Amino acid sequence: MGSPSCGLAAWGAPHILWLSSMADSSITLKHPRRITLVASIVEQLVEHIQNGSLQAGDKLPSERQLMKMLGVGRSSVREALQGLVMMGLVEMRPGHGSYVKTNLHSFIPDLSKPHLSDNLQREMRLQLIEARRMIEVEIAGQAASRASQAQLKNWRATFGDYVRYIDDFSDPRYLAAHADFHLSLADMTQNPFNVMLVKAAIQSVPQTLREREFSFPKSIDLQQLRENQVKLHRDIQRAVVNQDVAEARATMQAHMDFERNLVIKVYPATGDDG
Repeated sequence: MGSPSCGLAAWGAPHILWLSSMADSSITLKHPRRITLVASIVEQLVEHIQNGSLQAGDKLPSERQLMKMLGVGRSSVREALQGLVMMGLVEMRPGHGSYVKTNLHSFIPDLSKPHLSDNLQREMRLQLIEARRMIEVEIAGQAASRASQAQLKNWRATFGDYVRYIDDFSDPRYLAAHADFHLSLADMTQNPFNVMLVKAAIQSVPQTLREREFSFPKSIDLQQLRENQVKLHRDIQRAVVNQDVAEARATMQAHMDFERNLVIKVYPATGDDG
């Protein structure tokens, strides 16, 4: 099966149909690429939810309408709707149809779901890094000014485990040490809500993302990648230990820049990204 990485503009000259939603907004759906049929349908509907064409509480077109609009069979439509349900974006009401969920403000996308196309995964991961930057840069600065000596001692041990197990990115000990590094940093701010925020961010990046990042593309030098990862985390640690608030923030910024660039390499921009 071909790669689902092509974006919306790569679908050629689509046949466009219009439908007025219950909220009097209009959405357009394009004939999906058959090599990734379900992912294409899901991608379009998610895009309309993201841009507000479909809002919380709106009713989606019926299965029959979607089949006509998209030019696909019922099984593809049903599988796509099930994918949206799994993602937490849509709820099905027996006898009434499918609706955009009303509690979207609390929605944290599960980036490991198989129905997410490369284009959507790239966008969501970049949004996640943007959110992490807003949170963790300030956390690094606060940790530099508030960390206790006991916390710093334990943090050094955590970093030692991180370096020890980084040769195997799929090793549960490495994954745990990496998570503990960032959670410990948040804990050093002496604010438990920071720990909750970082934990939510970490849980939004499943192991499947890490496996792909460190497997594709083949042009990525894994040894250099490991060395860069270790250096970034060591720089953050050094700044916090030295109680250098400005440097702690700067080194965390560099870490977020690195993560963003890595996602861009793994999920290259498609023609519709501008």
